[in-house]
Amino acid sequence: MFEQIMQLVQQHAQEAVVNNPEVPNENNEAVMQEAGSSITNGLQNLLSGGELNALFQGGSVASGNPALQNISGNFISSITQKFGISSEAASGIAASAIPNVINSIQNMGNSSGGMQQVLSNLTSGNANLGSIANSIGSKLGLDKDGDGDVDFDDLKKLF
Repeated sequence: MFEQIMQLVQQHAQEAVVNNPEVPNENNEAVMQEAGSSITNGLQNLLSGGELNALFQGGSVASGNPALQNISGNFISSITQKFGISSEAASGIAASAIPNVINSIQNMGNSSGGMQQVLSNLTSGNANLGSIANSIGSKLGLDKDGDGDVDFDDLKKLF
């Protein structure tokens, strides 16, 4: 999944990072890696907290979405600290990359089985994360189809 997210980051952040005079060329790849990590970690945190639907409600993800702002904020903080990029430049990179990548992930989910694959990949390799998400989801009434887990079929029924 991280590779897919990184492909989307390359697609959506390339211009904002590479053509940005505040990002030294030797840091271009590392800044894009940070974007991918921030998005992946943010999605995993939302999933484990049972709040993934807060990000994917409705059509495209709006810039005012608190979950999106949290992911962007973590990315901005990370690249300003690690690479000395100004907060203004970091905010510009985040604004041009993070919402577009998240919307692309949502579009992947709109294809047949896409979001199920996204959710599956976010929990793979960490059974505890999946069980936590299912446990929280069940307690919050998110198991809409009553099959004992919280997956894309349940997510679709929320909307």
